[in-house]
Amino acid sequence: MAGFDYTYLSLGAGLQSTAMMICSTLGLYDTPRADVAIFADTGDEPKWVYDQLETLRAWSDIPIEVAQKGHLSADLLGKTHFVCIPAFSASDTGKGSMLRRQCTREYKIAPIEKKVRELLGYQPRQRVKERAQALIGISIDEVGRMRPSRTKWVTNSYPLVNAGLNRFSCLRICRDAGFAEPKKSACVYCPYHDNAYWRDLKANHADEFQKAVTFDVQIRNMTMKGDAEPAYIHRSLKPLSEVNFDGDAGQMEMFDNDCEGMCGV
Repeated sequence: MAGFDYTYLSLGAGLQSTAMMICSTLGLYDTPRADVAIFADTGDEPKWVYDQLETLRAWSDIPIEVAQKGHLSADLLGKTHFVCIPAFSASDTGKGSMLRRQCTREYKIAPIEKKVRELLGYQPRQRVKERAQALIGISIDEVGRMRPSRTKWVTNSYPLVNAGLNRFSCLRICRDAGFAEPKKSACVYCPYHDNAYWRDLKANHADEFQKAVTFDVQIRNMTMKGDAEPAYIHRSLKPLSEVNFDGDAGQMEMFDNDCEGMCGV
């Protein structure tokens, strides 16, 4: 922690960030002690993420704050604020491509940094004088997601990578601390999810799956060309309710494309 005035933990409440929270609380693997953990709430996480957040709040003596820009799906669909999610678009050539992604920076990174400014006592547009360290839950098997902070007064730190910990190590840390295996943290309708996620959601979390199905229908004309280039959550370019998750397009997990390193952890 030498050289930093403030250390905050970016808490997604998935596997890696839960393991990092445990390490920070207990002082394991030279993980810095966080002054605060901050959860960026898009309003669209599955119930198990909010449950895990409350479990961590009760277990750790590191305070947990919630930062929120708004309700991502409601903002997008209500057109109160345009933000692009990485949905798949069917072009007039019949080939699919992913739309540009803005959601992570606008609904996770920016709200967290705004919350840090508030906790440090700053008003909007005041220059931050402190140097802050952000603990990011990327494990060694996802080093390609590591990035330096774009904000001058924030330095991104990757304690799990520094300690050589992978996802299996994170699972062991969670189990040793008495936690069940945390499920993935990301918006319930995120296009980065793989077919295994969708199969589990449909079979075991019917209410959450229906939220994703409904959202998928609602985004169909969200592209600049509307119905001429419809948008879909699944890369098969089929409505989510009609996708065969045992075969269609063989969708793989794509959180490695989240170069901000804030989703799926």
